Amino acid sequence: MVPERRCVGCRQPDSKDNLLRVVAEDNHAVSDESATRPGRGAYVHHNPTCVEKSLRTSAWSRALKSPGLRTEGLRHLAHSEDEKREQG
Repeated sequence: MVPERRCVGCRQPDSKDNLLRVVAEDNHAVSDESATRPGRGAYVHHNPTCVEKSLRTSAWSRALKSPGLRTEGLRHLAHSEDEKREQG
């Protein structure tokens, strides 16, 4: 049985396999595709809507307990998922 986690964007629970783990590293939010980086993790669906919704709020800072967390690096996730859909 695969554990469930809650998406930071839409707040819906889902299987860990369907979500991307994000961790705080040097005060920057970075994706952890292998889910092996140390530290507290938060999860988001692999879709632009959830990523954008999570970026509009301070959800990442709260979820990762890292005030002032820089999330610019996550914005590419929303755009890269759009590009994958267009190509596939």
